[in-house]
Amino acid sequence: MSKTPWWVVAGAIALVALIAGTAWSLREPAGSVGVIDLGRVVAQSPLAQRYEKQLADKYSELQDRLEEEKTNLDEESRKAREKELMAEYLSLKQELEGKLEKEIDEALAAIAKEKNINVVAYKESIRYGGTDVTGDVVKALK
Repeated sequence: MSKTPWWVVAGAIALVALIAGTAWSLREPAGSVGVIDLGRVVAQSPLAQRYEKQLADKYSELQDRLEEEKTNLDEESRKAREKELMAEYLSLKQELEGKLEKEIDEALAAIAKEKNINVVAYKESIRYGGTDVTGDVVKALK
């Protein structure tokens, strides 16, 4: 049997420990999966409620405007005016939806960072598990 000097064995053990420690410190921190219920966000967040009210008010305004103008227009002009007003409504709807989506994304990014969440998915697509961040998003959208 060959006898290996003790200092070679101790050096090998120290080298393995050093490599393992370095690898451990370089690993990515474990994150989790978050889930969000967008229906609940829209139903409960004050910001989404304000946007919905603004959209409903605009729709009522456009309906009233069309009713006032309707008597002075022939059928073809009325249909054209109706399309114009609907385009105005849809433009506002897209604008408000874009703003809400941006606000939700910003809130989700902050919450995910705070809670060490790497992925956020729609609650409807998750069968089991995940950290529900819906309430946090609702609170953030004031």
